[in-house]
Amino acid sequence: MKKFIALSLIGSSFLISSNSVKADLIRVVTLGSKNYKVQRVNETTNVATDLVEFNQPSGVASSGSFLDSYNRKLYMAGDSDGYTIYDIDANTITKVPYGLTGQLNNFVPWEGKNVIKKNEDGTIQIGGDANDVDITSEGLSVDGDPIISKKANGELHIGKNSWITKEENGRQKVYAKDAAGNPIPIDYTNGTKLLINGRDIEQSINNVGALSAALTGLPTVPTDTALACGLGAGTHGGDFAFSGGCASRVNEKLSFNYAASMTMPGQEYAGEFEDSFSARAGFVWQLGKAKKPTQISMNQKEEIDLKLSQLENDNEKLKNENEKIISKNTHLETSNNEIISQNKKLLARLEKLEKIAFKFQGDKYKFSKSISE
Repeated sequence: MKKFIALSLIGSSFLISSNSVKADLIRVVTLGSKNYKVQRVNETTNVATDLVEFNQPSGVASSGSFLDSYNRKLYMAGDSDGYTIYDIDANTITKVPYGLTGQLNNFVPWEGKNVIKKNEDGTIQIGGDANDVDITSEGLSVDGDPIISKKANGELHIGKNSWITKEENGRQKVYAKDAAGNPIPIDYTNGTKLLINGRDIEQSINNVGALSAALTGLPTVPTDTALACGLGAGTHGGDFAFSGGCASRVNEKLSFNYAASMTMPGQEYAGEFEDSFSARAGFVWQLGKAKKPTQISMNQKEEIDLKLSQLENDNEKLKNENEKIISKNTHLETSNNEIISQNKKLLARLEKLEKIAFKFQGDKYKFSKSISE
């Protein structure tokens, strides 16, 4: 497995160390104006071992040199002809030309390729032209699209179409624009919560709705008693709250009420206690001439109930007596019908007797006449 190494500069020497607990240092030592030597230094014993010497006519520029820690190579910039590469594992020195006219501050190589370039317009290009990272005077761009940029008016833009923040008049403004420069909403999605001082804003809004809804279910003015109390509950946006309170009447014109509500415990990002608690207190003072209420007292109600009960009893008695009278009338009517029927029968018998009598008298007359003759 390859070991990663780090580079530091002490005096005129480059030090390259491994990440192991007890590692050797790779040191570049100046022998003269043009000659250099690479040494390995034991960190425990501080004993230096010479590895290789090389010649660099223009010296070694520490500002332009850098370490490829993964490939374990040290790139040392110097003269205009190129740079010197020291391979730590192979313990070899290689001279590599820049490939184009310029110094190492214009081109930084990576295994023979220019991966960092300073362009003529002053921008720094990292990577090839197809998918490069550019460092400009305004900020950082990827393949021509700005990622982080600071405009001349002080706006800090993040992203191509920009999440924007700007300090102005003692405030830090935050907003967003699309590609056409039109304002667009900032939407926190995929479960991300917007917190202010540790409080979930969306949950706080729902809590306020639930707390207010719970308070509306409590009495504000007692009706026919001196004191009225109650419990309430409310919900908004999936959050729940409970409340309790009382209302008391001092006289016909003045009443007091007081109540409190509280959200369900166990909410995440709920803030302090005061963020999940709500309370109210107030009074009602009736102005103008007081109107007598149409309601009656309990004693008056009991008297009226008693009278109604008596009236119901009397009515029941009258009803029973009336039923008796109706029953008697029914019997009388039945008897009268029977009498009428009997009278009709007697009249019919009487008519028969009269006919018989008339017939008898006629026969008697005929008989008497026949005897006289």
